[in-house]
Amino acid sequence: MAKLKVGDTVLWSGGFGSEPLKEAKVMGIEKCKSGSKYGKPVGSVDWSLVNREVTVDLDNGHWAYGTQITKK
Repeated sequence: MAKLKVGDTVLWSGGFGSEPLKEAKVMGIEKCKSGSKYGKPVGSVDWSLVNREVTVDLDNGHWAYGTQITKK
């Protein structure tokens, strides 16, 4: 199963998904309770589980919910 890992490059859409896609590197991943920004830090997560309960810190100074990123 494919995993999202710290260090991966993803396509990110700012503005909670309303902006055009841009490349960004994942610097951190957290598994969260629904709608929360903070949770338990993890090194990777299955792509099939990347949703609103996953947040990522990106190298561009932004963070995103899993619904705002896609595989590159």
